[in-house]
Amino acid sequence: MKKEEHVQRLLADPVYAIMGNEELCLGRKNIDVAKGLIDAGVKIIQYREKHKTWREKYTEASAIAALCHEKNVTFIMNDSTDLAVACGADGIHVGQDDAPAQVVRRLAGPDVFIGVSVNTIEEMKQAVRDGADYVGLGPMFPTQSKKDADEVVTPQVVDFALHQYTLPVVTIGGISASNIRGLYDQGFRSFAMISAIVSQQDMTEAVASLRALLR
Repeated sequence: MKKEEHVQRLLADPVYAIMGNEELCLGRKNIDVAKGLIDAGVKIIQYREKHKTWREKYTEASAIAALCHEKNVTFIMNDSTDLAVACGADGIHVGQDDAPAQVVRRLAGPDVFIGVSVNTIEEMKQAVRDGADYVGLGPMFPTQSKKDADEVVTPQVVDFALHQYTLPVVTIGGISASNIRGLYDQGFRSFAMISAIVSQQDMTEAVASLRALLR
């Protein structure tokens, strides 16, 4: 798939699964979580591992990337441009404390799509200036999956993202079966989730239930 097709998938498929912290995965190994997500029909997977060495992450991410490519699943690397390039990721997602999108583009080349975490209107505008392909807006709700999360986005930011913004917006932060439909009804179409999927005993059932809520 080309970069533009991966970005279009963000708009067409609402379920964006984030994995990598095995502490949140009920003891399952990351490669097994990835296989479970793919079996559950997830088409967008981000690898976000904070607790392993570079070589451990490279070995793991390379195996997951290969599996995703075999199954036509979009694979996104969190934070690390070097890991993304090394393992052949389709996309890279960076935060406000990571390299800006324009630097990531120079390092990764034109064929990788880039997402940027944003929390304010100015950060959204800066992502456009830096050449991002999409943004991850959040947290939408309080979350325990990220200990250093920003404050929940304000209504003004939500309004700007829905009505005045030009890039695809992926919502993130505390999204679950109890609130995802409300975000959809507001106008959002992409939902990045950690605990709502990888922390569930039956990931297939969790994904199916989330999709059912969005029909």
